[in-house]
Amino acid sequence: MFLLSFQQTRITVATYVEHFQDIFAWDLNIGTLDGFNPELGWIRYDLRKLYHIHRTYELKRKRLQSLASKKPSIKKILKKYSMRERNEVRDFTHKLTTEISKKYADYIHAFEDLHKEAMLNDSREHNRIIKKSNWKTIVKLMSYKSSIMLIDPRNTTKRCSRCSEINNINGEIYECKKCSLKINRHLNAAVNIYMDAKRLKPSIETFRELTKNIKNLLEPTIIDVKL
Repeated sequence: MFLLSFQQTRITVATYVEHFQDIFAWDLNIGTLDGFNPELGWIRYDLRKLYHIHRTYELKRKRLQSLASKKPSIKKILKKYSMRERNEVRDFTHKLTTEISKKYADYIHAFEDLHKEAMLNDSREHNRIIKKSNWKTIVKLMSYKSSIMLIDPRNTTKRCSRCSEINNINGEIYECKKCSLKINRHLNAAVNIYMDAKRLKPSIETFRELTKNIKNLLEPTIIDVKL
């Protein structure tokens, strides 16, 4: 197993990948983990349960926090909730990463080098959702169980994976104003991550070759993992 930064990736990984292993690229999102490989196509893991764990305990704590100053026993309950939340998140992420590392053991797994702090803005709702993500935990656990590489996340979401045009995104469907590509936004990002990992430049020919095994650019193969 090995872990490479984006800078190291640019220098050494292209040769390694060419001679040894192929890439499985992953787009980390709040509700899904979308993976792409030209041979296997578009894979999606449902992360809504992970978000639900955080939201459930957030609401439980919120109901009790106003009473904590009056009843010392409430603080113990709050501490217990936080411990249960951590344990449930740890259990989910361990099972998820074990499933991926075993099922796709022959691949180097490419992830964006995401930093939640850089994604926060003036929206309290947006920031609340971002803070509930466990992206770094997933990547860290994958690094223990598989070979991974980290990719610079700049424009992986906004860049067209067919022509490289930068577009604004509105909704789940990515539409390129230059080449008219219509594709799920998460698949588009995963393809971009794959190309960055392989040091490929977007083109109509490259896109066609990479996605030839995907029948529908808008609907993934849903992986139902019992976690």
